[in-house]
Amino acid sequence: MIHRTFQLVPGIGPWREKDLWAQGLSDWDDLRQRGTEVLPAPVLDTLLQAVERAEGALQRGDAPALAALLPVRAHWRLWPLVRERVLCLDVEADGSVDRLLPTVVGCLDPDGLHTFVAGRNLDALPAHLAAHPIWVTFNGTCFDLPVLRRAFPELPAPELHLDLRGVTRRMGLGGGLKAIEDRLGIARPPHLRGTSGRSAETLWRAYRSSVAIEVLRALVEYNLYDALQLRALGDHAFNAGANRLHWPDRVVPWERCEVLYDLSRLPLSLSPTDADAVALARARALAELDG
Repeated sequence: MIHRTFQLVPGIGPWREKDLWAQGLSDWDDLRQRGTEVLPAPVLDTLLQAVERAEGALQRGDAPALAALLPVRAHWRLWPLVRERVLCLDVEADGSVDRLLPTVVGCLDPDGLHTFVAGRNLDALPAHLAAHPIWVTFNGTCFDLPVLRRAFPELPAPELHLDLRGVTRRMGLGGGLKAIEDRLGIARPPHLRGTSGRSAETLWRAYRSSVAIEVLRALVEYNLYDALQLRALGDHAFNAGANRLHWPDRVVPWERCEVLYDLSRLPLSLSPTDADAVALARARALAELDG
């Protein structure tokens, strides 16, 4: 798909690109062979220089360099190049609207599923994100990344961030993540389908007040599902985009069964911390005094 992309220089946007395709310039080879028939010499020279830079980045597998040449609206076209390297990220948060802080963060990356929990291992998250610098979120531009940067001001910027909310909307898949999952036939299990971001906030507060590990496990399971669903959603969004452009490029949708065992195991591996035990003992002592 990248070889068919001409949105590499100012002045060539979606409509101009489609016009070039309509005039027979279907890819970079056509541009070299017949570009003089369609484009003015200055525009053609500038575009051919950009194509050379893009081909060099493509040969190196340098997705960030390719992304720098493309407008953000076209970053989804890089999906086949990065899909095996992405880190899918979902953040749960609590606090006032302007002071939200992360509580539970779920990640799916080439090494598998990972959970980071406030008061446990959340401080390890920045290093983990830095090790996997191509991030995928759903509404992460407006929510997940600002929340993380409030907690970690030195958080490094990703080399590439694909926010699937905007991508899916442009592909005709509007709505929230759960609604899109239902439309694509990749819905989550029944016991999780009624849980939302608001429910996650309630679960976190319930865990903090009761120190019940079962509540935390339920929250972590929900959060991890949000993260892993993004991997499949990226495939579906790319295929939808290729279909809208009438291009043959497709990817085989990822099957989440590859990680479902880990998803069931990881929440169960959580156990009460020493701080949990102290808080629970304090709560019990207060209950006895009230009694």
